Amino acid sequence: MKLENVFYILEKDWYKLQAWATLAHEEDKNEISGLMTAIPQKDGRIKISDIEILKQENTGSNTELDGDAVSEYMMKYGMKYNNPEMKFVWWHSHHTMAAFWSGTDIKEIEAWENNSYSLALVINLKEEYVFRVSFWRSNGLPMQKHIDTNLTIERKQAKVNITDSMKKQYEELCSSPTNVVTHNNYNWGRHIRQPNLWNKEADLNIEHSYSQALEKVEELQETFMSGEIKLKEWKKEVKKMNKVCNDNKFPFKIKKLDYSQQEMTNYLMTVLPDELFEWEDNMIKNRIEGFGWNGGYHVY
Repeated sequence: MKLENVFYILEKDWYKLQAWATLAHEEDKNEISGLMTAIPQKDGRIKISDIEILKQENTGSNTELDGDAVSEYMMKYGMKYNNPEMKFVWWHSHHTMAAFWSGTDIKEIEAWENNSYSLALVINLKEEYVFRVSFWRSNGLPMQKHIDTNLTIERKQAKVNITDSMKKQYEELCSSPTNVVTHNNYNWGRHIRQPNLWNKEADLNIEHSYSQALEKVEELQETFMSGEIKLKEWKKEVKKMNKVCNDNKFPFKIKKLDYSQQEMTNYLMTVLPDELFEWEDNMIKNRIEGFGWNGGYHVY
């Protein structure tokens, strides 16, 4: 059987994913994430099911699952199926953005490395998706091979149904980060819903300030790669952010890149958001780099 025919999901489960993505976008304009199981069937295919969201913190460009909740989910379904061949699927939404692998997504995929393979799924509200099989070991030998393949959706008619129970779970389990730094009247830009505002008082909390800038740069990177903005708008946004950095004497700023539109696209596909920053002092950089987006749950 070809890899493209191996994985499938039932219509009702596919639209449950779409319902969660729709709910998160309508309520908070946020991404949302969760886990699923991948269970081998008698016909040789692998069924994707058991869609759940877990306790998490979300923004418009990032989602972070609670580590204890992940462990509980894995234990729950591990005991239910008692199948050593089963896998878990990390999924999340890109709401109105294109379905693609961001730098943060790639880091999360790498964190699920194991002794065989792992699975990841990104969906958006247009029902576009990317589904990845990441191979880590073969016959005991280390290997790294990532293949984006087909996820067959066995469905009859499109139907997104957000239930009252789902709304209640969303309110209980999903939240936005509380460490937002807000001062004066500067807004990082039109892509950010919450007012990420800085002044000189923010010097007392560089970690929080960097976290906000990192989130903005990551979202800017994703919107550029998805084609929502062009090079001219990229440079305009970077100029605005660097003015805030200069005015408030922060020890970092965003790199100025002298690339063409295509060169910029190629470059942004190869770097993570934190690599787009320049620091005045490497000691400060080493102390706080990654504070705002690198602290999520990872499985090793």
